[in-house]
This record gives sequence, structure tokens and C-alpha cells, in this order.
Amino acid sequence: MSSAPSPTGVPSRRLLWVVLSGIGGLLVVALIIVLVVWRGGAGTPTAGGDPTSTRPTPSTSAEPIPVASAAPAVPTGPHPTTCDSIYSPGMLSTFSETRTLNPEWTVDNDDVLQAGTVDADLTALIESTDHLTCIWAAEGGGSDSGLTTNVVFVTAEQSEQAHQRLLALGQNCYEELGGIRCVIESAADSDGLAGESHFLRDGIWLATHYVNAGPDGYTHDMVATIWAGA
Repeated sequence: MSSAPSPTGVPSRRLLWVVLSGIGGLLVVALIIVLVVWRGGAGTPTAGGDPTSTRPTPSTSAEPIPVASAAPAVPTGPHPTTCDSIYSPGMLSTFSETRTLNPEWTVDNDDVLQAGTVDADLTALIESTDHLTCIWAAEGGGSDSGLTTNVVFVTAEQSEQAHQRLLALGQNCYEELGGIRCVIESAADSDGLAGESHFLRDGIWLATHYVNAGPDGYTHDMVATIWAGA
């Protein structure tokens, strides 16, 4: 894979997805990761469930993309209220083989990444907006892998704000599935990989951050499920 620009303020890939007190800060100082495109774009299932082998290609300079159609002035798109409802049965079954959706220990736990991003500005926007938080983690407690997705309900202005921030961070943004997709991922090595996938459409922002976790086609599955029949 070719490299994409490294965003600022990105923590180490060795940093546990669950930020363990006492060691998290040392890991951030020790290793700063360089992120490229997320493998979530590979093997993406279509609305009918058939995967493809296409992986997004990172660009070295992401140009702003018009987002007038990405979100209405007042959100009028789907409004899922439970994490189970944003995934297809197949994705729920696949991910449940290795992780648990919202295990009790992750709920309102400050040591767990509650936002689908490590960027402070994007996190603040998520926290100030109506959103649903879905965390896939080990049932028994913290580990070196996991995934957090926020379904964030945004206005057109908030959608554009998120989009411009993603571009500023060097994420690869492009039009896809009727919305805007932005992706970035670390180069895989002995420590595994980490990355983010974001999708903006119809007043919804799907913000995902993962460390050593995430089936191929994860974001596409959410899009196909949330906008089923659209």
C-alpha cells in the first residue's frame, strides 16, 4: 500500500484500544503511528451481501468535496436507536465470534475510547451532538484490540465541519454510496494496525476508530443496513 499523510495528534498503534491508566501516556510518547487507508474498504459487501475486492486508494492531497447533498439543513434521514439495528445479521454474527457488542464494563467507562476518532476536535463535535455509541470489545475486559463506532446525527453545517476537519487531518475523502467516505489506516507491522473510517450522508455521520479489529466491509455493511431500501 502507498502512504498517506500522517494526521496530527494521532496516538501510537501500540496504545491499547482500552487506554489503561498509568501506561497509556507512555505508549503515546513512545510510538507515533503513520496512518494510511483502512482495510474496511476491502471485501466490502454490497446491499445484497456479495463482497468485492476493491480497496480505497489513498491520495497524497485530499481536495475538498462538495457536501451539499451529504446532510440536509435539518436531519431527515434514518434514525437508528439501537446498536443491533445498524448491522446486518451476517455482520453481527461474524463480529460476535470474537467480540461482544457493548459489554457492560465498557459503558460510560472513561478508560475506553467512547468516540470513533482520536482527534480532539472531532470528539468534541461528537460529544456535543445526539449520537449512538457502539463498542465491540472483549467480554472479559481491556485488551489490545477493539472498535468504537458512533452514529452521530448532524446538521448540514456539522457534517461540513466534520468533513473539513477530516480533510485537514489528511484522511482520504471521496464520494461513495450516496455520501462522503473518509478513511485512514496505519501500516500493518508486528503491532498490528489501527485506523478510522467515517461516512457522512443524510444527516448521519458514522465515525469508527479501531485497533486490531474490524471485519472487511464493516462500514459498507452499516450503510447498506441503515439505508436499506433507499
